[in-house]
Amino acid sequence: MIINRKPAAQKSILVIEDEEALCEILQEELAAVGYKVTIARNGLEGLSRLQDIEPDVIICDRNMPAMSGHELLERLRNVYPQYKHLPFIFLTALSDPRDKHAVAHLRPYAYLEKPLDFQLLKRTIEEALGE
Repeated sequence: MIINRKPAAQKSILVIEDEEALCEILQEELAAVGYKVTIARNGLEGLSRLQDIEPDVIICDRNMPAMSGHELLERLRNVYPQYKHLPFIFLTALSDPRDKHAVAHLRPYAYLEKPLDFQLLKRTIEEALGE
């Protein structure tokens, strides 16, 4: 029996992605399963959005202009203690194991590769939220 868990509709996800088509897909698919989704187009915009919302999960591209996902996660983990344990999921086209290893010390919750496998992403989000 699950108790004291907010329904997905009350869970907030911040998606930080510079690829517009993927943003639209993520917005539609995640909203369809009940999540509140906020979109940011790069790491700087994502950092700014954190001032307005308190997401339960962040899904972030690894390689973006202005501020990369790696730089954003590094800043969250080192400068903002309130986000030290916030689940952070990389969704990236960088498939070289060295790229994954380069961010491991920052403790991302998951490192998922593009192209998007929505079922895997959905399961990963549910696990990160303890659903």
